[in-house]
Amino acid sequence: MNVEISRLELSELSEAKKLVKKVFMTFEAPDYSKEGVAHFLTYLDEELEMELSVNQVQVWCGKDARQIVGLLAVRLPAHVALLFVDEAYHRQGIAKQLFQEMLSELMPEQVTVNSSPYAVPIYERLGFQIEGNEKTVSGIRFQSMVYK
Repeated sequence: MNVEISRLELSELSEAKKLVKKVFMTFEAPDYSKEGVAHFLTYLDEELEMELSVNQVQVWCGKDARQIVGLLAVRLPAHVALLFVDEAYHRQGIAKQLFQEMLSELMPEQVTVNSSPYAVPIYERLGFQIEGNEKTVSGIRFQSMVYK
């Protein structure tokens, strides 16, 4: 499926955060402790907007009929902070479209991510490789990965 990929406008942040929260609670929260879920939601509710306002994070969104159905947030220079796609749009290439758009705009030498256990296969399909062992910090389980 082809969706329209664009930079997220600040006026779209509330809609984008709702999508991220819905997908997170469905697919990732079951793998996390209560502390981990709370930590993630605090980042989403409090820190993301601050990072956007000072240009620490660049955000791309995928839209279908002007509805946000996918989101990629990259903490500069090239660390994936968020990659979420609405469940109804899974396995339709939206994450890949978002990732390719980011690569073409930022042209990083490498991209890193701390992937949730659920998303490791998704990042592997995008070309990321596992680095080290899974870790847990502040209740967040993650696997470090790199794309070169």
